Amino acid sequence: MWAVAGAVLTVLALVAVVLVVTHQLQGSTRAAGRTTTIPTPTPTRPSSSPPSSTPPPTPTSTKPPSTATHKPAVMSRAAVDGIVGKLSKQRPAGGVSVAVVNTRTHARYAYGSTSGMRTGSVYKLLVLETLLLQRQDEGSQLSEDDLELATPMIENSDNVAAYQLFLRIGGRDGLADGAKRLGLTHTVIGLADPAVTTTSAQDYLLLLAALEPAGKSSKLSAYSRSAALNLMEHVESDQRWGVGAVADPGTTFANKNGWLSVDNTNGPGENDNGLWLVNSVGVVTVQHQQVLMAVFTQHGQSYEDGVELVESLAKAIVRAVVAAD
Repeated sequence: MWAVAGAVLTVLALVAVVLVVTHQLQGSTRAAGRTTTIPTPTPTRPSSSPPSSTPPPTPTSTKPPSTATHKPAVMSRAAVDGIVGKLSKQRPAGGVSVAVVNTRTHARYAYGSTSGMRTGSVYKLLVLETLLLQRQDEGSQLSEDDLELATPMIENSDNVAAYQLFLRIGGRDGLADGAKRLGLTHTVIGLADPAVTTTSAQDYLLLLAALEPAGKSSKLSAYSRSAALNLMEHVESDQRWGVGAVADPGTTFANKNGWLSVDNTNGPGENDNGLWLVNSVGVVTVQHQQVLMAVFTQHGQSYEDGVELVESLAKAIVRAVVAAD
């Protein structure tokens, strides 16, 4: 009986083992058959705009912005000398004398002969200023008779009217006295004719300076200055060449020109074999600044050649006293 019971227990134990093993195998099978789902990331639609980013800050300079601007300057003395020297070679030695001054800045320039330049009709300006001084001495102004001669003398360069006034002021002695009173130190009145009076461009700047409207130191009165400038501003159109070539367009300028073929009938020291003197003096506005200018040439071959040289010299020397744009 105990044997049977032992057998039964052994069978029951084996059954229990089988059940446990079977249960474990079923659990493994279920585990093997289970599928693990891994989430798939949702794709991101690309943006039509680039990714935003903050640019690096722009460096800020502590240096103040430049306020420098180009300032026109006058041409150097050496540079102007080079141009004028080259132009002067068109004449023999002693054939050119030029001078210019800017009345605002007081810049000055002069080149060439300081004496011995024949005036031609430019002497008529000296006649006019001498006449005005004499009328001031008398406490009067130009008479109607004076103006009847002075007007054609300046505006038309009339030789007959000029010679009559030359005699009226006292001839050679009267003109020499006027030159002295006006400060001319290199002017010698012609012996044969006042048209062959000799001078320099710098002396004629003194005559022009005496006409400045604001010339407080001028020996000429306000009336005298105005009367002379008015005549010079109305010079006939075919005599407006010369220093007027540098005047600002549309401005009024005052000038007196002279031209003469100097023959050999004047006497010793006053002959020139028919060669030409061509001169121009005046008051002009250049770059809105008042400029006094005198250009003298002599020993030339022709009037036309002389006019061209005078204007070329005027354009060159003004650059020494007025800044170009």
